Amino acid sequence: MSRNKKIKKQLVMPDPFFDSILIQKITNKLMKKGKKTLAHKIINQTIKEIEKKTQKDPVQIIEQAIANVAPAIEIKARRIGGAVYSIPIELDSERGISVAIRWILNSCNNQSGKPYEIRLSNELIDASKKIGSAIRKREETHKIAESNARLM
Repeated sequence: MSRNKKIKKQLVMPDPFFDSILIQKITNKLMKKGKKTLAHKIINQTIKEIEKKTQKDPVQIIEQAIANVAPAIEIKARRIGGAVYSIPIELDSERGISVAIRWILNSCNNQSGKPYEIRLSNELIDASKKIGSAIRKREETHKIAESNARLM
């Protein structure tokens, strides 16, 4: 029996500007050292950039991008005997969304040369079209999980 208490899930309040929980989650993940106003500015500029490039609803494009990137399974390393195996584990939707947000932001951090807002808007637009480095990461994870599922 576990000695630790069950952790209650914290409820995320919707973003005050766009009334979207997903945008608030992206803002919270983007925030560094508690500077939420800076994260809000980056997200707002990103949304304006998406709207300018696509002439569509930016919140809908962001939701589509997160849905496309969210993985169904995750790889966990398990030690069985003396060997370490990569075991695929199914994810619930909340965990899939948080992993998708992290992958998108990491792919933006790995790029250089352009302002962060433009990199983030380009990555979100690409993810909504099912291209880009975050989608590649998802496909790679699914491939690894599929190959390791046969081993178990």
